[in-house]
Amino acid sequence: MKKTIGLLLALLIAVVSLRGDETREILDRIDAFRIPYTDFLIQVRITSFVRDKVQEEAVFDSYISGNDRSLVIAREYKTRGMKILYVKENMWIHLPNTHRPIRITPIQRLMGEASNGDIARVGFGEDYDAECIGEAEHDGVLCDRILLKARAEASTYAQIILTVRKRDYRPLRADFYLLSGKHFKTATYDEYSPIAGKLILTRMTIRDEVRRSRKTVLEYGRIEQKTIPDRYFNKNYLIHVRDLK
Repeated sequence: MKKTIGLLLALLIAVVSLRGDETREILDRIDAFRIPYTDFLIQVRITSFVRDKVQEEAVFDSYISGNDRSLVIAREYKTRGMKILYVKENMWIHLPNTHRPIRITPIQRLMGEASNGDIARVGFGEDYDAECIGEAEHDGVLCDRILLKARAEASTYAQIILTVRKRDYRPLRADFYLLSGKHFKTATYDEYSPIAGKLILTRMTIRDEVRRSRKTVLEYGRIEQKTIPDRYFNKNYLIHVRDLK
């Protein structure tokens, strides 16, 4: 009896391990289209529209360091010089001429339909578990549908259903869901460009599923390998961060 129980436990552990490996492989393949380097700068131009009329434009520099750190600085924005810091599931905002950063969440709206997490987080691998839930066609392309479930409350979205091209897992569409299960935003991944020897996302559009007349376009222009000092990822140092070039 003990041998039988031991064998069943061993099999269960093996299955869980296999699923974990499969999840990691799926997410690595998807994230490869968003992450060209371990440490890099990505400049994001955000344009929000209502009924196809421009409402607001802004430019942000996002400094990405590994899987769990990023620093976003507003270059052209109504609050120029604003900084957003993300470190291991924690996020803060620092406004010019203030002394202390304020804790915020990734899902809070930054501008238009773009949330803080949409520019501070570029990959899914550290925040979600993945599961293939079926096939679908997208503009005549055979795709897999990947369900992403958040591992922690700090994730930008509770659940995401990604539509990825079957042959290489290139993302084409994402449907974002709240914890309540409400479908509230949809993104399309519109353009990819060759960077560092592979295709990297350079344009996406986020649409509001409740207010259908609203959409926000994110364009990734300047993408380059860049490492900044560790001290810039300390919330108590944000007041000292000036212009990074």
